[in-house]
Amino acid sequence: MQCILTALKAESDPLIASFNLVRSSSFNFPVFVNGTQELYLIGLGVGKSKVEYRIKKFIDKINEPLMQFINIGVAGSNQSFSEIGDIFLINKITDEQFGHFYYPDILIDHSMMESDIVTVMDMVNDKDNIYDSLVDMEASEIFRVCSPMIPIHNIAFIKIVSDHMEMDLTNFNRTLVSSFITDKLELIKIFLDRFKHLLKIAQPILSQMDIDWVHKSKEQLLLTETQTKQLKDKARFYRLRNGSHSLPIIKYDKPSSKLERKRLFKDICEVLTK
Repeated sequence: MQCILTALKAESDPLIASFNLVRSSSFNFPVFVNGTQELYLIGLGVGKSKVEYRIKKFIDKINEPLMQFINIGVAGSNQSFSEIGDIFLINKITDEQFGHFYYPDILIDHSMMESDIVTVMDMVNDKDNIYDSLVDMEASEIFRVCSPMIPIHNIAFIKIVSDHMEMDLTNFNRTLVSSFITDKLELIKIFLDRFKHLLKIAQPILSQMDIDWVHKSKEQLLLTETQTKQLKDKARFYRLRNGSHSLPIIKYDKPSSKLERKRLFKDICEVLTK
């Protein structure tokens, strides 16, 4: 079963219409479902405040062991980073309030660009270019709430750029926001169809031993956060191809320069992809 998560009614409306969803009477907040009960949509509201209550209430009520959550909505963007209407699949989430980092697993082929995103507490008017890429107000809380309950490869974030961080409540255009979702509906449908196949992978792909290997490699090679995330992704692909085979033993000394670190990192990535 798949469940779309939206913040705004303007984001929900095109999805509800396109997937023929109807309001469920089982909840005291906006929940919509299709005829086969294989696709749901939850309206979370703007910001973090209602995310935990609504998602946990939904999970308790539905009691479905195989579940995916897909956050679909608009985001602000640095003007130099993207164009209005660009669509992204999120590969890193930063929670600005608490300084936490989250890394969604992307295990399927897709045609979207990828980006990181910063979850902020209030609407951003970024005249000073503090943010380099995308911003939203819910992603980090969605990941924090969902990740202990389902495998993280079953959580995804799709963001469409609606503004260059100059939007506020006085100039919020609901019709325009809905049009951004409508324009990308076919791409969203293709993604959901492919993403559904991951429901067959009920258990985490990496064992605790594999995760320890990634962290040990990070310390040994002095990897950056981005390189660590890339190494973890390649370890997952290695595990999918090689079953229970051990991950390769790293015998490298600590690199003495960034150039050497880059070379060693490239070497081990090549071993994992052979």
